Amino acid sequence: MSNSKNNKVSVLALSVHHETGEAFVKAVSGDQSTCTVGNYEVTLDVLAGDPRLNAAWDDHLKRARGVLILTRFLDVITLDKIKSIYRQLPTDVPMALAMVVVRENDEADFKMSCPVCGQKLWVRDDDAGKRGRCPNCKKAFTLPDQVRHLRAQLALPDSIPVLRINSADANTATEALKTLLAQLESGLIEKSEGLDENVLKQSTIRVQVNPEDT
Repeated sequence: MSNSKNNKVSVLALSVHHETGEAFVKAVSGDQSTCTVGNYEVTLDVLAGDPRLNAAWDDHLKRARGVLILTRFLDVITLDKIKSIYRQLPTDVPMALAMVVVRENDEADFKMSCPVCGQKLWVRDDDAGKRGRCPNCKKAFTLPDQVRHLRAQLALPDSIPVLRINSADANTATEALKTLLAQLESGLIEKSEGLDENVLKQSTIRVQVNPEDT
């Protein structure tokens, strides 16, 4: 990649809710759809909702050199929608990709679902790693870190960065964009291998048993 100024690049912000994408764009570039970040003149586009129902999906992806998948909450319903967006990305086209958790100003907790009953819960950042109990089903579990929880739930490879930004802080949003653009600068973008879940489910594999429980 050339180091000359103003390399033009299109970045697509994908999210479940349109306001999440708009908040990111506003944090980075105000009311403009373009901004300059380092050596790049970036055009930011926003798409929200189920990509399978959006006629503009393919056209936007053809233009994009990088994709940011944005989310605010990590409850089961939201995660299922984020997984759908992630799985719809092309596996045969190299592009920069990053996951971004968007937080509001002074927000010190996040929404997730109980791993046992699915009850939506608020979890404080400071409680990550502690044992908690769901008020609904009374089951105890280890409270996760938000970023690590998102990575685990989507089974993301280490090559895909997972970042957290403050929607009211332009610096954190810009740093997320810089992280994405750094993938273009390094030239280390690879095609996604993509997991063929149908093939996997057709295979029969032996359940793993913890030796300590036998």
